Amino acid sequence: MVVQEKSTSILMLCNFIEQNAKKCAEYFPMQEGQSLQFEDGVSVTCKRQEPFAFPIETKVRIRVTHLEVNVSGQPPHSCSHYQWIDWPDRGVPEADLAPIALLAKLKENTAPIIVHCSAGIGRTGSIVLIEHAMELLHKNQPLLEITGYLLELRKQRNNSVQVGHYRKIRHWVEYIHVSCNFLRYTTEYFLISNEVLSSLTVIAQLAASGMETS
Repeated sequence: MVVQEKSTSILMLCNFIEQNAKKCAEYFPMQEGQSLQFEDGVSVTCKRQEPFAFPIETKVRIRVTHLEVNVSGQPPHSCSHYQWIDWPDRGVPEADLAPIALLAKLKENTAPIIVHCSAGIGRTGSIVLIEHAMELLHKNQPLLEITGYLLELRKQRNNSVQVGHYRKIRHWVEYIHVSCNFLRYTTEYFLISNEVLSSLTVIAQLAASGMETS
């Protein structure tokens, strides 16, 4: 899929093992120089690994693994794998503006972005909702009732964003949208200065405390 779609970014929102249960197959190597071999002449090699360099203070942990994908008969394809390590299954991470910084980085390239978690509905659906809110902001459009968009999303991906956590996700989307409403954007991706992101962290922390009581 990565080679076929010419994708340069993969966003993984889960861990391989969570609460002693297998959540995802190990489809890429974790150690520099290590390769995994698959069927049909496909190999994936880890070129290097590093933590995501957030421009803001955050407790969110994202690991970036730079990969080279080789398919028999085709030139090598490079892509970056972003793994959000501490987003709990069936839960919501501590609220801050980490998704904005992450999405800004991912949108530096116009190639399709591959996003997945374990079931592909909770965490993946949440990121899609946040991205939708950011696209509306990018187009200077108001954030309408997010529930309506969620219903549209569920027509394409059934059960996206489980009911039990929708309220917290909705609050997360709304405060991010409001907090960033005055920011300027480029036509390619969200351009947010380090100073603005740092100041908005205070708003994010306040929102986080409110979400815990929702």
